[in-house]
Amino acid sequence: MADTPPVSSGNADSAIDKMEATFNMAIEKSAKITEISTAKKAELDATKQRPQN
Repeated sequence: MADTPPVSSGNADSAIDKMEATFNMAIEKSAKITEISTAKKAELDATKQRPQN
């Protein structure tokens, strides 16, 4: 039976580095989405306010 080649040529440290980079990118994107959606919700709330007499 032939030897099965490794899935990746890197080691565990490089795999962890890649996962960490991906995780950090996801956090950044999530923060940006939260920032945009919060601003949009604030704008929507402002349009729903009753005018003060």
